[in-house]
Amino acid sequence: MSEPTDQRPTEASAATDAKALPSAPKAAWRRRWPKRFAKGAFYTCLAGLAAGGLTLAWLWPRCSGNDCPSVERLKEYRPPEASLVYDREGGLIARLAPEHRILVAASTLPKHLVNAFLAVEDRRFYEHRGVDWKRTLGAFWRDLRTLSAREGSSTITMQLARNVFPAHLTRARTLRRKLWEVVLAHQIERSFTKAQILELYLNQIYLGDGRYGIEAAARGYFGKSAKDVSLAQAATLAALPKAPAFYDPRRAPEAAKKRRNLVLSLMGTAGFITPKQEKAARRERLKLAPPEAFGSAPWVEAWVRRELRERFGPDAEVHGLRVHTTVDPALQAAAELALTRQILAVEAGKLGRFKGTRCAGKEDADPDTCLQGLVVAVQPVSGDVLAIVGGRDHALSQFDRVTQARRQPGSAFKPFVYATALALGMPMTAMLGAGPEPEEGDYSPAEGGLRQEGPMTLREALRISSNSAAVELGGHVGAHAVAQLAHALGISTPIAEWPSTFLGASAVSPLELTAAYAAFVNGGVRVRPRLIARVQSADGQILYAAPVERSQTLDPAVAFLMGDLLHTVVDKGTGRGARVTGLPADLAIAGKTGTTNGGLDTWFVGATPDAVVTTWLGFDRPRQITASATGGKLAAPVAGRVFRELYRRLPLPPPLSPPPTVVLRDVDTASGKLANDGCPREQVVREWMMSATAPLEECPLHRRDSGNFFQRVFGAVFGN
Repeated sequence: MSEPTDQRPTEASAATDAKALPSAPKAAWRRRWPKRFAKGAFYTCLAGLAAGGLTLAWLWPRCSGNDCPSVERLKEYRPPEASLVYDREGGLIARLAPEHRILVAASTLPKHLVNAFLAVEDRRFYEHRGVDWKRTLGAFWRDLRTLSAREGSSTITMQLARNVFPAHLTRARTLRRKLWEVVLAHQIERSFTKAQILELYLNQIYLGDGRYGIEAAARGYFGKSAKDVSLAQAATLAALPKAPAFYDPRRAPEAAKKRRNLVLSLMGTAGFITPKQEKAARRERLKLAPPEAFGSAPWVEAWVRRELRERFGPDAEVHGLRVHTTVDPALQAAAELALTRQILAVEAGKLGRFKGTRCAGKEDADPDTCLQGLVVAVQPVSGDVLAIVGGRDHALSQFDRVTQARRQPGSAFKPFVYATALALGMPMTAMLGAGPEPEEGDYSPAEGGLRQEGPMTLREALRISSNSAAVELGGHVGAHAVAQLAHALGISTPIAEWPSTFLGASAVSPLELTAAYAAFVNGGVRVRPRLIARVQSADGQILYAAPVERSQTLDPAVAFLMGDLLHTVVDKGTGRGARVTGLPADLAIAGKTGTTNGGLDTWFVGATPDAVVTTWLGFDRPRQITASATGGKLAAPVAGRVFRELYRRLPLPPPLSPPPTVVLRDVDTASGKLANDGCPREQVVREWMMSATAPLEECPLHRRDSGNFFQRVFGAVFGN
């Protein structure tokens, strides 16, 4: 039996085997590490995706209720558009909202204008579905490299979403806001065509200077419609969305040109224009239009705002309405200038020692202590308001004294007393002050205006504005009848039936007083004042047309006689202050002054067939203006300057035509009877009168001159 061999490896063989075979643990690790790495990476990615998903789910836009942005409601969405106010000649008076926008159809815009916006804002607009992912990823990579968040990637659709849903898409640079843009942009693209999206965008975008939309911007900067802008002008407009204030062509022309040229370069790169077109457009000047001049009639604007809100609701100012008023722009400017000029003259002491505070140039002045005034002009045939100035300075006080104030008119009310008397049969030849003296306890007013002793005719009494004559005349007809006539002519305020009413003690509306005077120069027709002639929608549809409201109220014969009496007041009486302003000598103006006790209110109402102009000066809290303040001295010159402007442009009106029931007779002013050959020539006047009330008796104070012997013989032979 042989001995067993030794199985232990030799030292050399062990070393060799160690080199040939790895150790078991190390080999196993090497075999398993790729799988472990892949598995770890998988779980890491899974965890990352889960975390990212949870983060995205947390950030993903969501809301509930009626406040959520609704793309469906966007189909009925109409961008807010400022309602515009125009004068009777089509000039812009006011824009009633800070957002100036004029909606326009994209189909009417020139191709180069649309392409300018596409080149700089969204070159692949027609290729994406709301989000330009290529541009977005590029912007993200550039932001990552520069460690900033300044690179923009919003498409036109995303910008539209941001503009129409500002409550959800704020300007904050957050991921949630960006996700909202993505969601809404996709919804908009599914609901609208590209043409509709582009039109909404071009009407919505802000382009500086309070202008929203391409049409308003084109008119504001270049004075033309968007459909008429040149290539260079289109590029200038497309340069604005990035920073409207910084690239404003008026404030920063060099920056605007630089940005414009960049837009032109981008248009060339995109193939929208040729190199030749780009070169020519770069050389073009900005060619800006003069800034729009409007907002010079704040009282007109305030009236329009009030009426629009009453007719169309509280948001009428942003409905894009086109409001056509009756305002005469030249007369409006003249009225504002004339009133300002007179107030400054009074404050400077040029018309007597001024008793109030000088407020000229003081922005913080107290309106209650400042001298105020008003001017209103109404067309007597239609009732159209031609001019309205409700105070010295709208910025100082927005109270409209023309339509909102109620003031005592003083002697400016007397024509209604005279008209009532004539309408009730008082003859033009009646003598006032010829009756018995008033008894103790009777109302006996102090005299104002010009003074004259003894009996006087109606014409003379009104010429000098006799208080006692007005009270005597009012006493004949009664306060009730006078109040009835004043109301019939359009004065709606209460009129107290007291003797002092005949002297204008009852407060009236200046606008209504003005309209009531129109009957004295338009044949006795009552007219209702109107400032708004018509209102149209933005697309030209007539939404409201104000009717001309007229009604025959006064006998045409009475109206003619009153107009003729009031001509004498301006030509020879208390209203002569209207003529010292340089009016044509042959311009016939009917008018009456008014001054309340103590010189607290000063008035003048003047009328021609073309306009009735009322002016007033006084304090909101009544106090004396000057010691010698009268309507003829303070108010009449203002109206005279307004009439002077009116008749620089209009032909002088012919004299008022007497109706058939009015006749012309020679009258003896001492007796009020028909003049005869014996009446002194200086006492004889030719007087208009109604044939029904014309006197039949000759003057009893003077005997008819029978002539000399030869005249009597001649008369006997030839029957004369």
